[in-house]
Amino acid sequence: MMEKLRKALNPESVAIVGTSVDQVSVGIGPVYNLVSSFYRGKIFPVNPKYENVMGIKCYPDLRSIGEPLDLVIILLNQHAAMDILEEAGKLGANGAVIVAGGFKEVDEDGKALEERLQKISAKYEIPVIGPNTHGFSNFHKDFHSIFWHFDTFPGEIAVISQSGGVGLTIACSLRTMMCGLSHFVGVGNGAVTGFSDYLQVINLDPNVRVFSLFVEGLENAREFYECARKITAKKPVVVYKAGKNEEVAKATLTHTGSLTGEYDLYRAMFKQAGLVEVDSAWDAAVASKALAMLNLPEGDRVCAMTFTAGPSIVGMDRLLDAGWKFPDISDHARQGIRSVIGEKTPVELQNPIDLTGLGFLPQNYSGVLEVLRDESFDAFFLVWSFNALIRIPIAEIEKFVKDVKKPVVMVLLANQYEAERYLEELARRRVCCYLTPEDGATALNALLRRYKMLNRDRKVSN
Repeated sequence: MMEKLRKALNPESVAIVGTSVDQVSVGIGPVYNLVSSFYRGKIFPVNPKYENVMGIKCYPDLRSIGEPLDLVIILLNQHAAMDILEEAGKLGANGAVIVAGGFKEVDEDGKALEERLQKISAKYEIPVIGPNTHGFSNFHKDFHSIFWHFDTFPGEIAVISQSGGVGLTIACSLRTMMCGLSHFVGVGNGAVTGFSDYLQVINLDPNVRVFSLFVEGLENAREFYECARKITAKKPVVVYKAGKNEEVAKATLTHTGSLTGEYDLYRAMFKQAGLVEVDSAWDAAVASKALAMLNLPEGDRVCAMTFTAGPSIVGMDRLLDAGWKFPDISDHARQGIRSVIGEKTPVELQNPIDLTGLGFLPQNYSGVLEVLRDESFDAFFLVWSFNALIRIPIAEIEKFVKDVKKPVVMVLLANQYEAERYLEELARRRVCCYLTPEDGATALNALLRRYKMLNRDRKVSN
């Protein structure tokens, strides 16, 4: 079934059952998204009411298509979906997406219906994405089975989420940070295919560098642990876990029908499996961006540079809490910095390096970066305060990043409107930039945790 799931997630042909011409209905969504994203595969709308949808021939049923199907998207209610799934199985479809809810997350009747779904899937060996899901996107294939418009671009991060809404929050946060996606998968109830299945199949895609997960609960924690352990040996996996409190745990039962379990057990499992756990959807995006863009450190020594002290102090607090160390700069570096900013400049040069107002001059900022290039730090935390009248030394920072070959996080103190065009250019130049010192620290902390995990495992294997 795993090979079928691989084909379903990389479809060359798709049927959309229950499609519509109503511009405000769920039924138009997948067809609109596929057409507007210039999907290159075959699209088969299915609804006996229409002859065509968005200019594409519409079929009365699946059988009348008469061609092999990699994927069948079912937009009908939970009862009608069972008959369509059966027909898709008989026709040899490689997979199905069931959008409807109303299964085990609702009541005993829904639970029985989900068991029927599982039996149909097993009978025809057809993997099912969902039910109770937004579907999935494969951005490098320009494919979207989801029914809302997704404005992002192909990238290196795969978001796999039990909740479509939280997954969307992570994805949109990444878009705000100028990071694209390789995949988006709404697990939903995970009646047939769950996190382990998606991790294994999507891991085969060379476009994927990082996984970002939102987990409510796991039906088979042991299977997830074994799978995640293998993945994290090669690629980072970020996880955001909900259901830490008893009241929230009850709510997840009526959302995806998941049992959240004891949070402490999950936390221990995530740590042992080598996952990088975060506390919000935004932090999941922050950590995923850093892990996708930056090399890992080879130690825990960080150097911070700023010309406005407060943000570096805020970042330093969080970095120290995570285990980073701030060793002093060398005498050689002090002399080099003095030669840039002036011998008699009244500043105390230590780590963090505060250049005060002199750092506003791009030639001073970039000159000090040249001095730091050969210093024995493992990572760098750079702060720049936006001023519309002063050039940001982007090219010089890019050169520094390339020269040191160590993780460099830049914090650009600016509002989103001011920063947007700079964030886009910085991302294009592979400079990892955030708009707050807290986010910058979260990014470096994710790298340090990943480094420590891999180092721990090397020691164990030796």
